[in-house]
Amino acid sequence: MRVAVIEPLQLPKDFVMKKFQALNCDIVLFDSKPVSQQEVFERCKKADIVVLVNTPLTAETLEKLDGLRMVAVSFTGYDHVDIEKCKEKGIVVSNVPEYSTHSVAELVFGMVIAALRKLIECDKAVRASKGNEGLMGNELFGKTMGVIGTGKIGQKVCELALAFGMEVLAYSRTEKEELIKKGVRYVSLEELLRRSDIISIHVPLNKETKGMIGERELAFLKDGAIVVNAARGAIIDIEALVKELERGRIFACLDVFDVEPPLPEDYKILKVKNTILTPHVGYCTREALERRLDVTIENIKAFLEGKPRNIVNL
Repeated sequence: MRVAVIEPLQLPKDFVMKKFQALNCDIVLFDSKPVSQQEVFERCKKADIVVLVNTPLTAETLEKLDGLRMVAVSFTGYDHVDIEKCKEKGIVVSNVPEYSTHSVAELVFGMVIAALRKLIECDKAVRASKGNEGLMGNELFGKTMGVIGTGKIGQKVCELALAFGMEVLAYSRTEKEELIKKGVRYVSLEELLRRSDIISIHVPLNKETKGMIGERELAFLKDGAIVVNAARGAIIDIEALVKELERGRIFACLDVFDVEPPLPEDYKILKVKNTILTPHVGYCTREALERRLDVTIENIKAFLEGKPRNIVNL
């Protein structure tokens, strides 16, 4: 049985190899991300099981992979893999749910505090031998936090917001009784957008959520509102967001975009000032990456034992 890890898992190679050797399979690790679907095919063509993070695996590539039995996505999101083609070919697809709950939620508040307290400007001021003129910030305490999607990460964001003394509004497909008991109020999306000082997005990307925050929704935001997206870039209409940001009315903290970083030099949001941008690092902590690796290997082991788990294309 050959397992091909077709892109780096962001941990030391020796550490990763030692973990995979517990499977007693032929393991092939690649040191770089593939840059084309042809390269993806070349790395996958002899494998029974492919491990990837966020490299796309298209229907055209899958069509040519007759020996492939499993795609182990070492990530929570799996929209970059053609699930329908995998189902058609009988290829099992697994993912790693919940491994980065704390990491993503903590980044959300790191970005928000950096925005409210103007930390980037503060750093620049000190380095330029300046004082604190023009650097008055704002507190989280007493503000209203709007959380779109209360899965594991959204729930953790709600809990942290409550700990900061914030009012918390939520919009989600399903309401969680434990959050309601803690003081979270579920409201309509429009009410959440109109009332919140900070809006944090935590829904998966699918047909229903793609572009769910567009020109109409952004117009509901109050002046000075902060939009945080550490979920999936395409949930926000990036063109509409850029237009709203260029008006100077709102602020955005983005860890994800409608293309995966590195962003093209002409990507419009790079020219907008009232933003904090990070290159999809929400999940990227040592603790989260080690959890992700362990669950990925457990998913493969369970598949080999005929007891597949965390399967997303049943």
